[in-house]
Amino acid sequence: MGIPITVVSGFLGSGKTTLINQVLKGSNLAPEEIVIIENEFGEIGIDHELLLHSQERIFQMNGGCICCSLRTDLINALSAVLEVFVDHGYPIKQVIIETSGISDPQPIMQTIVTTPRIRSCFYLDSVVTVVDSDHFERNFLYPEAVKQLAIADRVFISEKSKAGAAKIPKIVQEIKTINPLADFHTFSFSTKQALLADHVLGIARFNQPLQLIRDVGHHSHEEEHHQLKHKFGALNLQAPKAIPEKLLLRWLDWLLINNPDNIFRMKGFIQLAEQEFLTELQGVNQIIQFTPTTREAEGNTLELVVIGQNLDQTAIHQAFDKIQR
Repeated sequence: MGIPITVVSGFLGSGKTTLINQVLKGSNLAPEEIVIIENEFGEIGIDHELLLHSQERIFQMNGGCICCSLRTDLINALSAVLEVFVDHGYPIKQVIIETSGISDPQPIMQTIVTTPRIRSCFYLDSVVTVVDSDHFERNFLYPEAVKQLAIADRVFISEKSKAGAAKIPKIVQEIKTINPLADFHTFSFSTKQALLADHVLGIARFNQPLQLIRDVGHHSHEEEHHQLKHKFGALNLQAPKAIPEKLLLRWLDWLLINNPDNIFRMKGFIQLAEQEFLTELQGVNQIIQFTPTTREAEGNTLELVVIGQNLDQTAIHQAFDKIQR
């Protein structure tokens, strides 16, 4: 499959570097087998000075503006990993990309998924977002912080104080209203204990088996109201019968054309009328991938979760209903 890439995001001061330190301390990988790529906002990045192991290979991208500069910088950084380490016999087994606190991880994901040379040597393992339990309510007011949570595969909530730890159950419920696909873990911010690396690295959450989507239900009225406040949310679509591929593609075209910047993640499975088994669907922004499986449909023949911003849920449901007639 290639070298796994784990993207670690989180708002300013959430504890991303602390999480990475604990992972490095608990990892069975040798320091020279891990590459850390940092994106810093501004001229000089200083987080690398806080990393536990000086032997870690660190590339810094000081582009600042993710949308304008990160794509090229990331391709160059990953190409350098291949040239300097892999091509010269260094055994790289893991790449960690640490984003800046105000950055959008979505372009990183899209670069990894869509760039041919990157895809041939690397794969996106998971997007991990770190949350500060003490300042969650304040940070949750910023759209950058909410989007980092909306596209996460796994959320780590840092326990900085007893008061913050007591709020964790409520924090989990808040995040589930915008991202029902993520799972949750906690870690201590104050101690220097090792964090089990297999909770962060090699967890393969980006391509998690999609039967877990069956657990995603409809939100209550209270949850829907909260979604409208920050305009982020998740939409669950189901279909009881197989759908012709042509009609599905027509609906997906309509969805993406009408939401060019609003769709963050799509994940699910579908029974196409032309196929014997289920097909997995995975989407990042405007990029959608279909993967044939050998699984048979059980119950609904389509279950799809769409995560995004400013989604017209009524219009999406109505358009989807038309292709089932």
